[in-house]
Amino acid sequence: MRNSQLFTAILALSMALTPVSALAAGELELLVDVSVICDVATFQAGVVDGVSASYTFDWDFGDTETLTLVSPTANLDPVEHTYPAAAEYGWSLSVMDAEGGTGEANGTVLIEGPMVTLTSDPFPPLVTLEGGSASVDFMATVEGGQEPYSYTWDLDGDGKSDPESEPGKASFTYIEAGKFQASVIVTDDCGLAAEDTLPVVVTDPEAEACHPMAQRIADAVNTLFPNQAETLYTCEDIFAIFQGSPSGSQVGFGRLWHAYKLTQTMEELTWEEIRDWHLAGNGWGLLVQLDRFADTLEELELRDLVDRVLSGESSVGDIRHAVAAVVRYEADFEDALARLAEGSSPGELGRLYRTAQDLGVEPSALDQYLTDGATLQELNHASRLASRTGSDWQQVLEAHAAGESWGEINRAEHSANSEGISNSETSPKEVRDQSREEAQGERDANRDQKMAERLAKQYGVPVSQVWALLNGSCTGDWGCVRSALRQSSNGK
Repeated sequence: MRNSQLFTAILALSMALTPVSALAAGELELLVDVSVICDVATFQAGVVDGVSASYTFDWDFGDTETLTLVSPTANLDPVEHTYPAAAEYGWSLSVMDAEGGTGEANGTVLIEGPMVTLTSDPFPPLVTLEGGSASVDFMATVEGGQEPYSYTWDLDGDGKSDPESEPGKASFTYIEAGKFQASVIVTDDCGLAAEDTLPVVVTDPEAEACHPMAQRIADAVNTLFPNQAETLYTCEDIFAIFQGSPSGSQVGFGRLWHAYKLTQTMEELTWEEIRDWHLAGNGWGLLVQLDRFADTLEELELRDLVDRVLSGESSVGDIRHAVAAVVRYEADFEDALARLAEGSSPGELGRLYRTAQDLGVEPSALDQYLTDGATLQELNHASRLASRTGSDWQQVLEAHAAGESWGEINRAEHSANSEGISNSETSPKEVRDQSREEAQGERDANRDQKMAERLAKQYGVPVSQVWALLNGSCTGDWGCVRSALRQSSNGK
């Protein structure tokens, strides 16, 4: 007799507890109860307080099957649907009444079938012919589904059913060397099935020896199965890879062996993933870098970084610069990577995060200022000046944007604070030091302005171009700016 499991979901348009009177005009509140027995789901649907003369219900069961029903009443008779296999399906239901009012509901149906894991004794099943035969015992461990279970075994991959010794167990005797695919299909009382397979490698000590290096690699990689090797390998399998299968070009034994050695430190990746990384044209050194980056980031795994590079989403260089921003400025890795992808240079990225740190704000708080035309150099000036005068950096920046020079802003702030300084408990030395810093800041700002104007005149370019070089690729280095302008002038 089949067991049943009942899942009930009450779903409504908008919030589940929204009263009908709170719904917008034309909206219908739709309730759906779902029960599941084996692979059959029964849906009981209805419109709350429906008074229309006709309703059209449109189902999408989540397995490509749909159904449309027209009902003269607000409540449907139970609708049964048989699902094709064990899985979780997302269903949806929409309704329209004769006056054009609509409503929707959605949810999931879980069809729970059996799950099976095939193991063996010995495990992994690497056996050698002795006296012309080698035997392996197989065990199938089943979870879920509805008992009792039935088992179908194929232990040599010939497509024919092999007998079992007792439920969930079977043995097979191999009489020739080679690689075989053992499998078991488990069917539960609901008719839902699950399958698992296990590769079996049988060697013949009297057979002609394969290449010794291929045998060494096969033996080493087989010790990684099933966690870091996707299958078991014969010596012939490895020699075929060496000869160019499946890549199409010969793969040196050295690279195959090095991929095995890297599995010892990169436990997240399989031997095949490491091997294919190199076959895709990527150097081992870059993979080692990604492994180090993953250790630094902690919240991201090596496989995630590898997938980003192989998919073309990110380059190793961008990941390197983003990790550097995380280490130096405690930046968010995803934010740094996104900014690099949008065209920020590593230097610009560093200056942005450093400025945000100096101002005590999130980097995103500076984006609007940069969009409005402010430069990182101006933000830095505003930060330093605000720090010296105890004023608000945003007000300082706005004053500069309005046309005031840094010196004028500095004098205004100093004048405004002078009375407070003289009446405070600040020591004379601190006052002198502060005045000296303010004077130096003003001299720096004036010097930079004069230098920009002089170089602009000397090379016949706008002052804005000079500032762009200083704040961009030259990162505050006037010598770099002069060299760039000189090269540009000579190239004309």
